[in-house]
Amino acid sequence: MSQNTEDRKALATLDAEPLNERIAYYRKPFMVLWAAIQEASSELVEDYGLSQDMAQLWVAEQMRQVSDSLVDRLAEKAVAHGASKSNVARAAGASPANAERRFPRLKGDGSHGRLLIDDVLDSMEE
Repeated sequence: MSQNTEDRKALATLDAEPLNERIAYYRKPFMVLWAAIQEASSELVEDYGLSQDMAQLWVAEQMRQVSDSLVDRLAEKAVAHGASKSNVARAAGASPANAERRFPRLKGDGSHGRLLIDDVLDSMEE
């Protein structure tokens, strides 16, 4: 059985699990992210005078954009390492038929520039 076939079966099984069991796989990383958002937003409150609610919203939105960019990068990486575009779409909760619409960079035309995640990672090296 190929890795893509095994991945497709595993994704189908995971998708059929109850929501609370699926959440268990990312509950801990979410708790870390939530704590980081609270810490970063406190700095915005101090530095810019934003209300706590607005500061948390701003930080969470920035994190959402970076996370979206990271998902795009991981999709590219998975395909580069042999994963099927269909399974990449499934893993991202998209229809396999819409893989290239969900991840335009998978078209392979090379016309895409840097992602936001590139800038974030570069800033960590400074």
